[in-house]
Amino acid sequence: MLVLFLVAACGQASQASSHELVLGAIYPLSGPQAPGGREELAGVQASLKVSHANVRLQVIDAQTPEQAVAAVDTLITRYHVPAILGTYGSTLSAAASARAEQLKTVYWETGAVADPITAQRKYVFRTVATGSSLGRMAVTFTRDMLVPQDHVIAPTAVVVRVNDVYGRSVGGGEEALARQDGIDVVDVVEYNPAAYDPTAIAARVAADRPDFLWDVSYLDDGVAIWRALLAAHVTFKGAIGTSSAFCMPAFSQLLGSGSVGVYAADKPDGDVTSGALSASGRDLLAKAKAAYGSSSMEIPAVAGFVGGWTLFHDVLPNAGVTPSSESIRAAALNVDVPVGDSINGGGVKFAGAGALDEGQNTRAAAVVSQWTAVGVMKTVYPPSYVT
Repeated sequence: MLVLFLVAACGQASQASSHELVLGAIYPLSGPQAPGGREELAGVQASLKVSHANVRLQVIDAQTPEQAVAAVDTLITRYHVPAILGTYGSTLSAAASARAEQLKTVYWETGAVADPITAQRKYVFRTVATGSSLGRMAVTFTRDMLVPQDHVIAPTAVVVRVNDVYGRSVGGGEEALARQDGIDVVDVVEYNPAAYDPTAIAARVAADRPDFLWDVSYLDDGVAIWRALLAAHVTFKGAIGTSSAFCMPAFSQLLGSGSVGVYAADKPDGDVTSGALSASGRDLLAKAKAAYGSSSMEIPAVAGFVGGWTLFHDVLPNAGVTPSSESIRAAALNVDVPVGDSINGGGVKFAGAGALDEGQNTRAAAVVSQWTAVGVMKTVYPPSYVT
């Protein structure tokens, strides 16, 4: 069942004025992905507050791909929105963005990373990194930092991944770059996050005896698998989780000391070093934190702010007096935000019309961080982001 939420942004009235633009927003605000979905939406709302755009968000809570598709239909047919923001979760976004593409309505992805979301679609734009690029970041970090540090001559790795569009995007990126970089992927353990045996997965990984583990999991299954690995005393020269689970505060809270030393490749959070930001990026980050209401912005909140700010500040003012899907799309393709000007240290430049990844931000930021103590994560790569 869909739950409809009305968001009167920036203190505006709930009924749209004659000049107020209504946009849609679809996020998981209940269910297992709710913590991240709520944070990402809050980041979008903070960007709307800072931008002072005369926009009202019509927000729908969706927990499943079917609900996300229904939400798209509701927003377009009932509210006639020219653009929809979303979605935090890749399985939700894959379904919702495909439906929006069919209806020739702009879908503005602020957080989901699965590669197919923007593949060969004219009306879908994404401001965050793709899953394959996050996977490649994990491999690059392994190659550049961990292999030399441990003097590994013939490095081996195992990929553990969920069997959906998110897991295969990230894991596929890891496998492809590992082959190119001479890291032998000796096993790919794919599993269903709704029905899996963490003890069996841990035993299989232990039998593989890899130097490195690259894990693509959601929170509950990621924690269960890591607990099984710890219980079996499986050791690695480096273990790197990718997005979704391993960067979440809950991962460290649930595992306690068992999380210390684990790496995570993901989008940056709000603790971006000044060296990764331009002067305008530093100023905007301060405004973002003030509008968000906290000096601590987790990864989804930062991603939501970057996505929202790009739409509200860089696109809509150039999309005409009455923005349509076509004018928003045309304005988005002209966005040119330099690296360092976004609050996460990245920039924004969408792949152009006709490109295989049309609508994908080619300047999206990605980092590797490490749990250095329970509840304490520090960024360790790339060098400009090191905290």
